[in-house]
Amino acid sequence: MREKTRLKAIRFPESLVRDLGKYVRQGKQSQFIIRATEEALLRLKQAEALKEAHGLFKPDEYPEFRDRESTEKWVRNLRQEADKRVSGWSEREK
Repeated sequence: MREKTRLKAIRFPESLVRDLGKYVRQGKQSQFIIRATEEALLRLKQAEALKEAHGLFKPDEYPEFRDRESTEKWVRNLRQEADKRVSGWSEREK
């Protein structure tokens, strides 16, 4: 089911309107602006969530988040484990 829509009058700088017309075809511009707005709002929400979570992971309780290097190592290990599981799936299907 499609979500209801509302008309919202927004002023854009003329240069932005020109670029929009140049790069996004007529009939697709509203969807482009909606998608760009959704992406920008998601970044704002994520930034807010990060601020709220600041200090939640104490280094002594979660050493994998102690510093950037530790976190990168932890993520690398997670990805390697996932890759092993996925490769195991394809081998079983043969």
